[in-house]
Amino acid sequence: MIHQRAVHNLSSEAARIVLSAALLGHICAAQVSGFSHEHLTFERGEQNQEQLLSALSAARQSLDTDASAEANLSVGRALRALGESQAASEYFNRALALNPRSSAALFEKGLVVSDSGDWSKAADLFRKALADSPHLAAAHLALGEMLLRTGDFEGSRTELNRVLQLDGNSAGAHHGLGLIDLQEGKVDLAVGDFSRAIAMRADYVEAERGLARALMLQHKWHEAAALLRRVTAADTNSSEDASALGTALFNSGDQAGAAEQFARARELSNEELSLLRAQGDNNWGISLRKEGKLEQAAAAFRRAIADHPAFCDAHDDLGEVLWMQKQFPEALSEFQTALRCNPHSAMVHNNLGSALLYFRHDVEAAIGQFRACLASRPGFALAYLNLGKALAAKGAFAEAETALRNALAIDPVSAAAHLNLGLVLAVKNGELSAEAKSELEKGIGLDPRLRDMVPEKYLAALR
Repeated sequence: MIHQRAVHNLSSEAARIVLSAALLGHICAAQVSGFSHEHLTFERGEQNQEQLLSALSAARQSLDTDASAEANLSVGRALRALGESQAASEYFNRALALNPRSSAALFEKGLVVSDSGDWSKAADLFRKALADSPHLAAAHLALGEMLLRTGDFEGSRTELNRVLQLDGNSAGAHHGLGLIDLQEGKVDLAVGDFSRAIAMRADYVEAERGLARALMLQHKWHEAAALLRRVTAADTNSSEDASALGTALFNSGDQAGAAEQFARARELSNEELSLLRAQGDNNWGISLRKEGKLEQAAAAFRRAIADHPAFCDAHDDLGEVLWMQKQFPEALSEFQTALRCNPHSAMVHNNLGSALLYFRHDVEAAIGQFRACLASRPGFALAYLNLGKALAAKGAFAEAETALRNALAIDPVSAAAHLNLGLVLAVKNGELSAEAKSELEKGIGLDPRLRDMVPEKYLAALR
């Protein structure tokens, strides 16, 4: 089971105080994943962080004056572009409530649902989108992927062929057809489809993996080995890919290379098993934490770490529990270990930044962690809030104001962001301006407990 992490609340808490040979047999989720992403996934690299946030702010401003299905759809799309699918889904739902036949909203909602793993529900949404927009190639492609995942190969082939009628250059459609060909034993057709997909898209690892498997079935071991070397270089953690490469090398006469790959496959397989055990323990710990059973949760997270010492999530989750127990040095140590295990985790950067800010009072180091978090997850409202507070603590009020406004562009009902923005504006301008007063009142209105954070000299002016 893939571990679905709970939303961490470390920073909000602190604020109240200042991801074999058997691979030849069946289509697995890993083989299917990604084939349709040429149309489905927003490529974040196409726009920088400022452009994405600007697009979201503009969409929210339009929504303020026009609460239409189209306006809600625009906000949802902007949020999904920032990687915030859960928040985006709320706006797609609002758009569909206003216009149940909106093909665009149905399609966008389908993308979010497909990411959650509910492929049947996603397929229904894509079908509804196509009912009114039958020429939407991206929806046919998405529906083809969902049908392939659920085992409806005939239906998937129909959809993918329809994609090619609409867009003859769809690498994803050729990849999907290749997967179906393999499953149905049509190896020559599979080779052709995978090859076309690779010709259309450079570095198409999933299609290279599929082509390698087809070539192995044709006993073209040298060609398969060359492809699998590229695949294993791109994905170093797949025991199945290592095993496949070992098989190709063995049949090519490279017994030493094969032995090395089989050993690597065994090593990776053992790691995968230990990670599965760790994920189970960690999920149990999350359940216990939600129930407030912090000691039991900490024990479960420690079992997960014993199962798989490099499991980033367990270190991070243990750090959060320790923080909640006010064991601050131990929590900081776990966050630092989590970051060493996964230097790219936005959540860990945010939590480590919070610990550095509120326990170590190391403002500069905290700011660095929050910026690193936002570099990989530019739609993380909580990290913008924390960055704003850290910049304010440094006295960089103009930068703090920008960070807090970004937090509110993403999450306009963040009480803490409204309140902190009000405080920053008051200090920056040397007076409680109308805007500062309004922001303080919005924050307190959303969470009356925040009144205690307002300096006495401002309280009298508030409602």
